[in-house]
Amino acid sequence: MSTPLQVIEAPMEDCWRRIGVVGDRSCPELETYIHCRNCPVMADAARAFFDRQAPEGYLESWSRILEEPEVVVDPDATSVLVFRLDREWLSLPATALIEVTPLRPLHRVPHRTAGVLQGLVNVRGQLQLCVSLHGLLGLEGRPSFEPTAPDNDAPISTARLLVVERNGSQGDDRWVFGVDEVAGVQRVLRSALRSVPSTVSQSSTRYCQALFDWQGQAVGLLDESRVFDGLRDSIGS
Repeated sequence: MSTPLQVIEAPMEDCWRRIGVVGDRSCPELETYIHCRNCPVMADAARAFFDRQAPEGYLESWSRILEEPEVVVDPDATSVLVFRLDREWLSLPATALIEVTPLRPLHRVPHRTAGVLQGLVNVRGQLQLCVSLHGLLGLEGRPSFEPTAPDNDAPISTARLLVVERNGSQGDDRWVFGVDEVAGVQRVLRSALRSVPSTVSQSSTRYCQALFDWQGQAVGLLDESRVFDGLRDSIGS
């Protein structure tokens, strides 16, 4: 019984990593092709890469994946970002979220930094207005932006900055505010939303449109329009 021959594939040419645009740019063909992506050597390498034989078990693995039943997304569910301010758990529609980022230095605005407006923060090279959602909702406390000395025994801070934007504003109505903790994006059934009791007197409830239960906590779903309008009115006044 003969032993089947093993086919040993030669290493693929990768001159673009050594002497091309990713390497030391010493390839003389760069004068003609300007960039390696225009060179026939890279084109041949790409063709060989996509035409290579599939590894063992690859087709079977994809066959099992494609045979799995389709996961049907419940049309009655909505996605919300759940976060904590002080001792209250709140949420905003996930469509309003642009980014969750660690706390960063806050630049105060002379004669304007008071109440809801906290100052400016640099997010990806752009200065953004930083506001206090604690202040808008009348809640105690707010995340500290002051740098602290490293302490191995101190608990890791869960405070984060949220970058949010009114749906459809394309950057014209974007805000940054600090929260004490972020629980992430959750799917909530619309049928699980309940009205905010009229007997609740906290100032934050006038910005809530509904309540829902999550991990044993009552979470307030903030009305996106009311929050953004409230921030604009507070900053403009």
